[in-house]
Amino acid sequence: MNIAITGDKGFVGSRLKKDLEREGFCISVFNEKKYDFFNVDSLKKFVSNKDVIIHLAAVNRGTNKEIIAGNVCLTYNLLRAVKKFKSKAKIIYSSSIQAEIDSVYGLSKRLAEIILKDFSEELQIPVTIFRITNIFGERCRPFYNSAVATFCYQAVHNKKLSIQSGSGNKEIQLIYVEEVIKNIIKEIKTRRKNLFFLKYIASDNKITVEKLAQLINSFKKINLKKKNQTFHSNFYKDLYNTYNWYAKHPNWPCN
Repeated sequence: MNIAITGDKGFVGSRLKKDLEREGFCISVFNEKKYDFFNVDSLKKFVSNKDVIIHLAAVNRGTNKEIIAGNVCLTYNLLRAVKKFKSKAKIIYSSSIQAEIDSVYGLSKRLAEIILKDFSEELQIPVTIFRITNIFGERCRPFYNSAVATFCYQAVHNKKLSIQSGSGNKEIQLIYVEEVIKNIIKEIKTRRKNLFFLKYIASDNKITVEKLAQLINSFKKINLKKKNQTFHSNFYKDLYNTYNWYAKHPNWPCN
């Protein structure tokens, strides 16, 4: 099976690419030196002869123009290329629960979803949209879009864990990156009756920001060399493994 991935160097994309390669899939990635999202003709090779296109590339920080260009324009031009070069690839799009919020990022993801739905109906091409909750895990960039990564980085460097004023009691839902990847790989192999499919990728892992900070801080007291640690839940274990990874990679880029 031939699979194309945008955003393969990102937090989720880099891990997904490795897992798919281990399963024997033929992977093509978006190379910025070879392709240009704003030049549809340059995308011909990227979209042609593909069974699945996984669209993970996104922009969630920057100016309003950068966010809109990174989420709406990129998606639109990718679909223009699919249409122009008559690709019949199934498209899997990584959206966000932020699509339900009236922020620039949320609205840009929602508009991308609408474009994808219309495209699926027009060309009768299968499209799956995953609205994903807050993802955490190893190799996520601190101080970008993950409280877990930021807290782990600060705890490892013995810094005060920064909680924005008034957000300590805010409850957030978290999902481990491996669960997201399992859902994507399962969807690659699934044939659905309906061409358009929207699914929430969430979990039961709910915790307040303050409790999350306290929990990650508590990991500093655990002997990192000790094997077979016992935890209250798989969620706590996944958080600990994430913290442990940052402890072993204290110089992981945070810019």
